[in-house]
Amino acid sequence: MNSECSWCGFAARGLDPVASVPAWPLAGSHCPRCNGRRAAGAKIVVDGRYSVESELGRGGMGIVYLATDEGLGRKVALKVISPALGTDPEWVKALRKEAAALASIRSQHVVQVHAFGRHESTCFFVMEYVRGRNLRDILSEHWMHRAQIPIHRVLTIIGRLAAGLDAVHAEGIVHRDLKPDNVVIEEGSGRPVLVDFGLAVSDPTDPWAMSGGTPLYMAPEQTRLTANRNVTPQTDVYALGCLSFEMLCGRPPFDDPVPDQVMIDQARTPPPRLSDFRPDLAGCDDVFARALAKKPGDRYETCAAFARALTASATSFGGLEPVDLSQASSRREHEDSTARRVLVVDDDPIFRRFATRAVQLAFYEEPPEIVSAASGAEALVSAWSHPPHLVLLDFDMPGLDGVGTLSRLRSLPRGDQARVVVMSARLREEDRWRFSVLGVGDFVAKPIDLEQLIETISRISARAAWPAVPRSSVSSALSA
Repeated sequence: MNSECSWCGFAARGLDPVASVPAWPLAGSHCPRCNGRRAAGAKIVVDGRYSVESELGRGGMGIVYLATDEGLGRKVALKVISPALGTDPEWVKALRKEAAALASIRSQHVVQVHAFGRHESTCFFVMEYVRGRNLRDILSEHWMHRAQIPIHRVLTIIGRLAAGLDAVHAEGIVHRDLKPDNVVIEEGSGRPVLVDFGLAVSDPTDPWAMSGGTPLYMAPEQTRLTANRNVTPQTDVYALGCLSFEMLCGRPPFDDPVPDQVMIDQARTPPPRLSDFRPDLAGCDDVFARALAKKPGDRYETCAAFARALTASATSFGGLEPVDLSQASSRREHEDSTARRVLVVDDDPIFRRFATRAVQLAFYEEPPEIVSAASGAEALVSAWSHPPHLVLLDFDMPGLDGVGTLSRLRSLPRGDQARVVVMSARLREEDRWRFSVLGVGDFVAKPIDLEQLIETISRISARAAWPAVPRSSVSSALSA
């Protein structure tokens, strides 16, 4: 049978796909063009250490696999570069240099690079595996439901991506392909992470550097339609502006179905005003006009400067209600505190007592600090002073509902550390998409069985590597 080599694209006879293992060339038989070879059905181990499990995605530079680092017993993302690039000595040299620069970045909003090496006829990156959903899927769900992402959440994500991009720029690297597909919202924490640097470049003048980019988010200097073709950090400022625009109004600034026309628009057409689509955010028009300026020198100097200006405009000119923390303690919990903190948020006092009891039983041998809040506003005051590790959150509350409360909580310092269980009698399974942008994947329907809630809390504890509670201890407590 004829099959296409997923590395070089050559359609060869005899490349029988193997359903139980990842795509060729890390599985399957021989490709006569790029000489990849692997016994069908064999366990695939790269560099004698990384055991390949499944394919996560692919692009122009290669394929990303989910793998297990057998040496450390952890999941990793293994990016195998296409032989078309991986066999070129100059490209390999550039990729190795880039891997070293990326590995030096220390930002929780940039995927960590663990290693770089050679495998057969090409090379590979080993990166942190971030379990979650990419921002493209999340935006598509909101568009399909004709819903907007809460403004607080948009600004939080943009602010944290900006911090990550500035950390990248500090190492002399320009991302050049920032887009929703390359941002993952981590399951559990809601942490936004830049996960794909396949087109990044550490030397904008390097002749081996590709122009990079995706037309919908491409800066004018990347289109090759302007006199200035130098890629700088302001290239990423432009892309972040496009991404922010789309998150706020559901479409990027230029969205012609013809990619070539989009590139022409990026290079020559003034950007639309955000207020044409979001009148409530008219105060942000000047911010986007600067971020999307055609000349790099007219844009914000850093991504963080753009994010700060956007937040300030949204707050000062309407559209964003600031979080009221006037009742919060001026003293925040010390960063080194080891006590586990749980926040129970529900307007029903009987249910708050019920949920508190479930927490006590779930952490039977190591009692946590438990705080109850009767409203979203009260929960935010508590979370500011004492950032929680676990939140049991009611969806149906007067005033701020669960989505609004958690959107604001995530914006607080250490807001990404909180694992969340959403509880509701009305939240249908098909409506749970609203929480995907917040990193929530645990839901319990009311009326709630006590053991079910305890099991859910225990499962979250295990994923977060909190001290495990023996099931025998929970059973003893329930029968006491």
